Amino acid sequence: MEVKTYTKQEKLKMLDVMLSKLLKDIQEKKNFTPFLEVSDEYSGYTISVGESLGDELVGGLFQKEGFSKFEKYVTIAEVVRLLKKGDKGGMSEDGGSLWVMLEADRFEYGIDLFFPEKKGDGLCGVFVRLRPERELVTSERTGTPGSGAEANKPGEGVAEYRVWKHN
Repeated sequence: MEVKTYTKQEKLKMLDVMLSKLLKDIQEKKNFTPFLEVSDEYSGYTISVGESLGDELVGGLFQKEGFSKFEKYVTIAEVVRLLKKGDKGGMSEDGGSLWVMLEADRFEYGIDLFFPEKKGDGLCGVFVRLRPERELVTSERTGTPGSGAEANKPGEGVAEYRVWKHN
């Protein structure tokens, strides 16, 4: 089996195409099912629903459980706004992931897209909705916010959505 190696610019272009398609599909369908196209049976989510990260976590697998829990805390409009207006300046050094961020309505939104070397498509990584005033600790694995290492000030609400891939 031949494995193609992509340049950082090729990966960025492919991830940008994936973001555009995801945006278009979410807008047309008016639901989160387009996330299923960039996930597998192991892709899932974790939502922090308490006053601060760690108070209460809700999670599940998309293909097994769907989006009903996620839809309680995050709206289609929030995801569309992030995909349309987010800053795509957060490409990792090796081009393996792209972090898109947006601050709006006293929240910081972000989505992290991964590009596995052995696969030609991008994968949805992490979607977060956090208070921008939080104290941030970066993830050791990706070095990006929203990877489960945030600590929020007491009394701040958080909704976090994480998709992960197991290879």
